[in-house]
Amino acid sequence: MPRFWFWLDRWLPRRLTTRLILALVVIVVAAGLITAVAVHLLLARALRAELIRSGRSLTLALGENLANALAEGDLATVQELLSAIVQENGDVVYAFAVAPHMPLVHTFPNGFPRDLLRLIPASGDLPGDGVLLQTELGRVRDFAYRPLDGIPAEVHIGVSQARIEALQGQVARFIIGLTLIGCLIAAGVAYGFGQVAVYPLVELTRRAQRLGQGYLDERVHLPPGGEIGDLAQAFNQMADEIQRVIRQLRESEAGYRDLLKAASTVGEGIALIGEEGEEEGKLVFVNEAFARLLGFEPGDLIGLNVASVLPPDALEDAHRLWAAIRKDRVAQPVELRVIDRDGRPHVLETTGARISYQGRWMLAWFVRDITERKAREEELRRRNRELMALNAIASAVSEPMPSSRLLERALRQALNALDLQVGWIFIMENSGLPRLAASHGLIPGEAQEVEKLFNFPECRCGQVLIDGQPVIVGSVESRCAVRRIRSALELPLTCHAAVPIPVQGRIQGVLAVASESPRVFDQAEMTLLMTIAQQIGIALENARLWEELRRKEQIRGELLARLMRAQEEERLRIARELHDGIGQSMSALVFGLNAISVALTQAPEEVPRLLDRLKVSTSDAIKELQDIIYDLRPTLLDDLGLVQALKWYARERLESRGIRVVFEIPDALPRFSPEIETALFRIGQEAITNICKHAEATEVRIRLWVEGGWAGMEIADNGVGFRWSDMQAEKGLRRGWGLLGMQERAALLGGRLTIESAPGQGTRLCVHLPWGVEGWESES
Repeated sequence: MPRFWFWLDRWLPRRLTTRLILALVVIVVAAGLITAVAVHLLLARALRAELIRSGRSLTLALGENLANALAEGDLATVQELLSAIVQENGDVVYAFAVAPHMPLVHTFPNGFPRDLLRLIPASGDLPGDGVLLQTELGRVRDFAYRPLDGIPAEVHIGVSQARIEALQGQVARFIIGLTLIGCLIAAGVAYGFGQVAVYPLVELTRRAQRLGQGYLDERVHLPPGGEIGDLAQAFNQMADEIQRVIRQLRESEAGYRDLLKAASTVGEGIALIGEEGEEEGKLVFVNEAFARLLGFEPGDLIGLNVASVLPPDALEDAHRLWAAIRKDRVAQPVELRVIDRDGRPHVLETTGARISYQGRWMLAWFVRDITERKAREEELRRRNRELMALNAIASAVSEPMPSSRLLERALRQALNALDLQVGWIFIMENSGLPRLAASHGLIPGEAQEVEKLFNFPECRCGQVLIDGQPVIVGSVESRCAVRRIRSALELPLTCHAAVPIPVQGRIQGVLAVASESPRVFDQAEMTLLMTIAQQIGIALENARLWEELRRKEQIRGELLARLMRAQEEERLRIARELHDGIGQSMSALVFGLNAISVALTQAPEEVPRLLDRLKVSTSDAIKELQDIIYDLRPTLLDDLGLVQALKWYARERLESRGIRVVFEIPDALPRFSPEIETALFRIGQEAITNICKHAEATEVRIRLWVEGGWAGMEIADNGVGFRWSDMQAEKGLRRGWGLLGMQERAALLGGRLTIESAPGQGTRLCVHLPWGVEGWESES
């Protein structure tokens, strides 16, 4: 019950006069409604009984008049009597009669309703209370009567209830009008009585308001006696007590005011927080320095709960400080981060004490603004982190290490510098596809599992690869990796920053770090990320150069070893050929000379034949020696130049195997230096040898040209082809040392050699070498 009165008092108007008017109006309206309902019920009952009596009488009279006509089947008489009763009685809506061996006779102008007989039950010997029907003309009560005993002949009359309902509406409107007039009279009476009754309360309220505004001499002069008189006397006593207390407060606060003024001049903010009663947790007093720190005037803060002037994240630290003060423990200064009224952040160093102020225990809260000092400290720490990160990355640049280790180390240093936990680096491979090269703080697992968290480079940060501009991406984007990482790691990540990694003027990768707040990525932090990304680019280029140098040194060593083996094999081949060919020929020459010497003494006639045989053996020995010398270095290269030497070698090696050779050589081609011609011939010689051994080609095209100070040669076949990457990955004899040797030979002369091949698409070898003019030769 008390809750009901509390709820009722909360929703009713505040003014007493309005409540009195509302109460009387409610009473009058309730009485009017009760009267209207009672009259409506009584009138409806009486009119219903009168209608039933009238309907019965009309039905009985009509049935008696129609008895003979129904028995004889006189339709004209039946129709005449039915029409007469409808016309003579305004409440009768319809009449009809049914009898055996006689059609239905009715007064319906639009035809008899088909469902009417089904809705009306069978009639009795006498009319009853009738059946109430809902028709298009309103509600109608149907009365039925059987005037002939033993014959199922019926007479029906439909009596409308419209007149009864209209009379009921008139009575209801009359009662409602009386109720409204009564409400107006009750409101006027209540208003006049309320003005008289609440005048003392109004006067008391006005005096109390002036007292609250500082007019301490205000008193209420009302006749004594009664509740209002006692209340006025209590008000006057309260005013006297307030005046006395305020006088004491002004005297006691004189010393405090000087102390607080001195504290304000040195920037010390002081506030008093109530500990008892209604003042608990509220600001009782603040000096100007305290109010200035929060962006208020001192008067704006008095009476406010201290929780309303502190941000939510600072309340816990403040509560711990005040709990220690209440327990008389020495409280260490606490740093609170607050935001003033204008939105500017401040860092406050706070402490406090428990004091007695004006007879009440309060918490004295002392604050000092240390925002600038903390900013300088934070800037110093940030600079230290940046220098440490850049120093670590710079040291990594100078150390030879694999790119994977270098990227992992650089990413950790970047996260440490920004005080973050999650980050990743994508690097573009030579194939043009991105690869997750390094990550930190993601779910543990294989690289393929971790890479499923990303939609790179289709995501927004992947655009960094195109435009080269840093970007800050929020997790609201559907394709952002932060969404998947947040759900997988259950970390409150909201955004991430992505910056490009430039390598030799090209964007080669993206460095991204994730954070819980976008405020982390301010201008200074983004500049640091860009600097770190540039250092990573330099480190990647150094790592690539170091890896390429190491690979080239390894290849050079392997080529040198293979060259030494090739030299030994070549020496062995030459020694074998000299032994088997020239050696045998020289032995044959020695034997021939010995035979001639014997023949000169014993058979002189055999000497000419022996000399002819000795000449043939000498010619064969000379030819074998020339073949060995030509294999070592064709004289055509020195005598006639590169073009004739290539043509001779290609025809000797390729056309002899049924391979068609097509030369594309300009009519006027300059003569190159011996080094250039030798390099081009040896590269062409190795390419032709490889075609013979592996290509299974049917056609080879050899093209020579000069363009812009470069000598170029292209050799293309339509053979089976191969994958150059697979050839580079092979070890041992299958590695393709001949191709690597051609690259090294071109690189030693400052040129370049490219190889294009694919399985089933043939091979194209193209070499460019810088050249110097010594002469010209023409080939038709």
